[in-house]
Amino acid sequence: MMPTTSRWSAVGRLITLVLVLDAILPPMARAEWSLNAGQKVSYTTDAFQFSASRRLALSEDPTQPTIVPLEKPQDVVWEPMVEAVRTSSNRWGANELSMKAVGFIFTDKPIFNHGEYRIQGRQWLNDSTSLLFRYRYVPNLFLGPNFERRSGQRAIQEERVTSHRWRMEVEHRLTERWTATLIGRFGLRFYNDAFAERDTHFYAAGPQVSYRAASWATVALGYLYERGLAEGRDEPQFQDDVSYVLHLLSAGVEFRLLPKLTLSLMYLHLRKDFTSGIAGDPHVGRFDQTHQGWAELRYHLSSRAALTASFQRTQRTSTNIDRDFQDSIFSIGGLYQF
Repeated sequence: MMPTTSRWSAVGRLITLVLVLDAILPPMARAEWSLNAGQKVSYTTDAFQFSASRRLALSEDPTQPTIVPLEKPQDVVWEPMVEAVRTSSNRWGANELSMKAVGFIFTDKPIFNHGEYRIQGRQWLNDSTSLLFRYRYVPNLFLGPNFERRSGQRAIQEERVTSHRWRMEVEHRLTERWTATLIGRFGLRFYNDAFAERDTHFYAAGPQVSYRAASWATVALGYLYERGLAEGRDEPQFQDDVSYVLHLLSAGVEFRLLPKLTLSLMYLHLRKDFTSGIAGDPHVGRFDQTHQGWAELRYHLSSRAALTASFQRTQRTSTNIDRDFQDSIFSIGGLYQF
């Protein structure tokens, strides 16, 4: 597991970066700070798949690696969240800068405990167009025990990965009802030494469109193409090239059922084709297909407080039946803005 001092060091770096950006941005109006806090409690039917299933979304990290052992432990996961938000304006228009930290604390499987840290800036160029820049950092995430290949002994070792992800969005409101967004992302994954041939850099791009069908209903469609290139493609002796091509389709709708109650529904389909051509590599000719459905009810107690309840079901099938998995997640939570 990642030492506590390292976690606080990562948080400290993000706080320093936010304060520096706050100091150098040229404000034309007084900046305002707010604080968002939340707590979510989730029950998962498979602790090994929880993190990958939770991040399987167009706006998250749909290609987070996972392994599929025979053991499928159930668990309850606590997810505290805190986010600091700075709003102001500058020579270009309105500006929002935020820093967010989320913890994932497992009740029975603490080896999976980890944190996610995000810094994000959104700049409005006019009333219709905005730019978003985002950086996410997930350090030392435990994936599970796996057979390493670098020593030639195929010993069982802990597999861990640290992810750095950068994202940019250009959003433009085409009409009163239509909004279009162009998405680009780049990332780096670094594995522990026993699995270093899996170190990967990846890039992705795709569009998203949303349509406000009525005052109480909005529909969104999105597509993402992603290419991942692993070090193993140049190290055939390890027969472990996890390079891939990914296609993701998502469709969602949000209904305002009552003035204070909204229902969000989302369906996602993902196909990940491994591109290894190394003889003896089990990834040759393999692909994974994932289907996920998600539903969330959100009740606004006030303009600052909300309660949430959600259900998420993920099913992944593969040409290797041992790689199939299913995971169900039930969650309840609360949000408050100070």
